[in-house]
Amino acid sequence: MGRIWEINGQSLELDLDNADNMERYENAFEIMSEEEKNLSEEGRQSERIRAYCRLFENLYDRIFGEGTSEKIFEGIPASIGRYDEIYESFLNFVKNQALEIAKASAERRMKYLPKKRK
Repeated sequence: MGRIWEINGQSLELDLDNADNMERYENAFEIMSEEEKNLSEEGRQSERIRAYCRLFENLYDRIFGEGTSEKIFEGIPASIGRYDEIYESFLNFVKNQALEIAKASAERRMKYLPKKRK
């Protein structure tokens, strides 16, 4: 199954079928949601862009471990568009993994269900 997210030359493992990994993932998004509420609408636009980008840096560090965001964003400027592209890639990775998990689970259940007689 697709448990490896390939991004910017990095291979990051995340198995969302594992309770500990899922808890870390859920907690990271809960914290990100709270941090997002605290983003300022005031100040310089450059400061707001950097604060927005930090949301995602913190998210990946919380999910994959401290320092991961430095690897993911190495050589990538603090840009809303670029960070959103990477976030979209991550969400697609998670969605595809969830679909694979659901499919495998359904196949296991179907394998052991009694066959219907005609």
